[in-house]
Amino acid sequence: MFLALEKAKEIIDDLCNLKTVNPTPLEFVRDAISLSGLTGTRLKCDVIGAYYPFWWKITSGGKREDYQKLTSIVELNAATGEDYIKDTKETVLGSAGHALELKINHLGDENIKTNSLKVVLVEDHQGCYDHLKRVIQRRWSSVPIEEAEGPVAQNSSNIYLLNNTLDDALNRIDAIQLGNAIYYFDPLRSVRWEAIERVASKRMRSVFQTGTEFIIFLFTSDWFLGREDFAPLPCSRTGSSWADDEKTTVSDADALFGNKDWRPFLLNKKPIETKEEILVWLYKHRLYKWFRYVLPMPFNPKKNQLFHLIWCSNYEAGIVATRSFFTSRTLNPPYRPDNKVAYDNFLKLHPKTRYNVSGRKRPLEWLLLWKLIKNHERGICDCYCKDFQENEQDVESIERVLKWLLDNGYLKRLHIENAWEFSMNRYQLNWKTVRNNLGIDPPEDLKPLSPEEFTEIEKQKMQKNKEVLEKWKQFIQSG
Repeated sequence: MFLALEKAKEIIDDLCNLKTVNPTPLEFVRDAISLSGLTGTRLKCDVIGAYYPFWWKITSGGKREDYQKLTSIVELNAATGEDYIKDTKETVLGSAGHALELKINHLGDENIKTNSLKVVLVEDHQGCYDHLKRVIQRRWSSVPIEEAEGPVAQNSSNIYLLNNTLDDALNRIDAIQLGNAIYYFDPLRSVRWEAIERVASKRMRSVFQTGTEFIIFLFTSDWFLGREDFAPLPCSRTGSSWADDEKTTVSDADALFGNKDWRPFLLNKKPIETKEEILVWLYKHRLYKWFRYVLPMPFNPKKNQLFHLIWCSNYEAGIVATRSFFTSRTLNPPYRPDNKVAYDNFLKLHPKTRYNVSGRKRPLEWLLLWKLIKNHERGICDCYCKDFQENEQDVESIERVLKWLLDNGYLKRLHIENAWEFSMNRYQLNWKTVRNNLGIDPPEDLKPLSPEEFTEIEKQKMQKNKEVLEKWKQFIQSG
């Protein structure tokens, strides 16, 4: 009887939650937020679930420093910690769930200490927040929820639960010492540029300061296809021709970019696919104000739908790892340019670079160029890049090499403002020269995994498992 009453209460709570969301109601299955798309939600969670432990092991100092460097995962739209995938009727951990799993269960290894990891979960939707607390009570019962919800100064658990709007939450987060941090902005459609600027300006006081990464969700296709409660952008720049709901969408896009400069590029009659590419390109270039590297990863949850997770970092290794996690799960080929062929071609064209290099060492011009080709997203760099300093500590020497690469056509100047108004040269690989001189092609553009491709992959896995089981049967029967 008691269980039946509890179940009834849970259903009533869910119905109340459905009514309080405006304009689009959220759906819950038990405590999980109900979402569709194996190649959307589940794949997105898989990528984030793989990246959080990778990032934390590095930024916490790793085994050598007993994982004691202060680190934080800040989920600004935490939802419930669980996602229910309609397509397969399964419940998986959401990104907030992966953060808590890392914090509480230490990657399944008691020798890994996560006491210096902070997890900050923000959720302004009351229904989601209530379900989040239930998920925590059920999955990670050791979390002291009252303490996690209480005053920051009195919280010793290093888990913070904030049922606040984004602005109010950011004010409270300012009082938390975070150390190296990931901020995950995961709204229903997009985040205001004002919020991006607010966090970035507080976290990055010096030019391209490391220790802060952003993950930003952008529902790309919604801007051009619309939804029940959201009109697509108009195809005209003439405001007097816009319907009221189109005016709202244009205003939302102004908030996304933090200006109106985007309008001539997107308020036109170009094909939707073209405008989707332009939208991502424009947004990426806005983010270059704060970050060296911006990696948009595309997801295709349903036919014609497209969203991006946009990874932002000032550290090369993080972006390289993220691209690897994504490509390994989405049929995108890994990038493996031929170092030997490229180096031989380089020396034929530039033999003088070897004059002051002895033995098996390679010239600095080549070492930096290869890092740009292999590890720098879009081949972007400046003389302060951390990985360059592994080969040369002197910034002026690095700048001289970059200037040499520029003069020899391997680089071109990248004219983008930086947030600190700091006078510096930013460069980008000239892939035409790289291809012509070294015989190296750029990495292919990332493509989303389609639902059809995912289904085919699952069929192949099932067939492979079936074959393995059959071999085991034959082995057992043979005695």
